[in-house]
Amino acid sequence: MKPDKNNTYCHYPFRELAMKEYENDKLIAVWPCCMMGNIRPDGKPLSVIEDPSNLTPQEIYDHPRMQQLRENMINGKRDELCKVCWDQEDRGLLSFRHFSESSEIEEDNTRLSSVDISASNLCNLRCRMCTPRSSHSLMIDHDFFKKAGESDKTYPFNFILRDVAETTQFFSVWETNTPIPWRMTDSVQWKWLMENTDKIRTIKASGGEPFYDNKVIKLIDRYIETDNAKHTTLSFHTNGTLLSDELINKLNKFKSNLHNFSIDGYRSTYNYVRYPGNFDDLDKNLRNYWTKINPKGIFRVNMVLTSLNLLSVIDFVKWIDSIYTDNSINFAEVYGFDRGTSINRLPIFILQQVKNDIEKFYSTFKKGLLKDDHKTKNLIQQINNAIENNKEDKRLMLKEIGFFDVSRNQKFTDYLDPILINWLSS
Repeated sequence: MKPDKNNTYCHYPFRELAMKEYENDKLIAVWPCCMMGNIRPDGKPLSVIEDPSNLTPQEIYDHPRMQQLRENMINGKRDELCKVCWDQEDRGLLSFRHFSESSEIEEDNTRLSSVDISASNLCNLRCRMCTPRSSHSLMIDHDFFKKAGESDKTYPFNFILRDVAETTQFFSVWETNTPIPWRMTDSVQWKWLMENTDKIRTIKASGGEPFYDNKVIKLIDRYIETDNAKHTTLSFHTNGTLLSDELINKLNKFKSNLHNFSIDGYRSTYNYVRYPGNFDDLDKNLRNYWTKINPKGIFRVNMVLTSLNLLSVIDFVKWIDSIYTDNSINFAEVYGFDRGTSINRLPIFILQQVKNDIEKFYSTFKKGLLKDDHKTKNLIQQINNAIENNKEDKRLMLKEIGFFDVSRNQKFTDYLDPILINWLSS
């Protein structure tokens, strides 16, 4: 069976576990795919199993609730745990389950053969659409906002920090008893992975930045040590800033490397969104990687679409193609959907102009891609949704932009597209 709009099937529950949500060394939530973790009633993540902390990955996979989820997938029932995908499809988009089938990865859909992990939230970047839950470096901004709230006695305690969270709808407010960073590597699940390198044939990882975390490097070394690297595919969500020759030599010992490169802008827009990343350094790293990695796969790229980078999409696509032509770019929705920098906060005249420019561009660049490529069609659909459900709000956009401009001493007028700057400044 294959996932399509006429069924509820998804490959993930039949082969994969995502283990990314920890408190100290205890797994508190587990899913068949990481997107399920975006369902957070009252700020707490849903979990397929109420308390997975002392269960091995195999025991989690065999759990009755996982079996029920697989039955629902086959029998055409929308399982409530998969709300993220159902909501995407109700917005006219192809959801994550539609991309759960990969011709590049040889996975067994009858057993646990793939894991998606976050060893910690250690990261070297402080991206504007991210949260401290996914980057410990964003605690610099978190602590800046907290201190600002404490210093102004006319406001309640942490007023500014709460205001940032409300404006972005996503920036986490950490509890004082939450360790930064948290640790997966002391868990039951991590120990099982280190002892069962013969069972898992695809390792997916995000963070934080997985290549910034020595614990992930130790897992890579463990696969090489047990001679199971040659049978195993690595598929990491990486920002691409740490691809040294030493690391590439290790990666070349694996069967294949099918990484997803998270890159959210071109040139100055990249430097603004992915602070303190440097575009020129990233460009050199990526070109070096694609020269030396073997065997070569598809250059898979993810751009989180916001008002900050929407106008740079065409230059971004041309740049990616100049590095490696066999590429696939996913334009992801930003969380939260109605935050200050969501594209639906832009005026309709800018959205319409961007849409026209992109459609004209794709009519000559890689002809047919706009018609045949699901990810490119999703890009246009997101712009259409922003036009049809427009919530233009310059004030709210400037508010979100301003918080982070102050915390990292940036000025949006130095980085963003002139059309956006003129509208924001008018």
